[in-house]
Amino acid sequence: MDDKKVKILLGKRIKQLRQSFNFTQFVLGEKIDINQRQVAQIESGHSFPSLSTLVKLAKVYNCEIKDLFNYNHLEKEEKVKENIINIISNLDKKDAQLLYAIVKVIREK
Repeated sequence: MDDKKVKILLGKRIKQLRQSFNFTQFVLGEKIDINQRQVAQIESGHSFPSLSTLVKLAKVYNCEIKDLFNYNHLEKEEKVKENIINIISNLDKKDAQLLYAIVKVIREK
């Protein structure tokens, strides 16, 4: 796995954890001594957290550093999304409209 992919998946994992704790980026930043912009950069995969930031994140989330890199489920979700996009892009107009109507009904539930 290349560095870019690791940064993106780690960022998504950190964002997922932050949201599960109901923290804003600002609140998380305060807890780990970085600013909101830096949190956003990490979560978006544009920046890799330092070792000291990883240690602080693990402490905030009451886990080990290695747990921050547990993003196998995120990789699977990405693959599912890619497959869905590929399927949709090959639909004719009529089938695409039908699929849109089905998805709209599901979202309204």
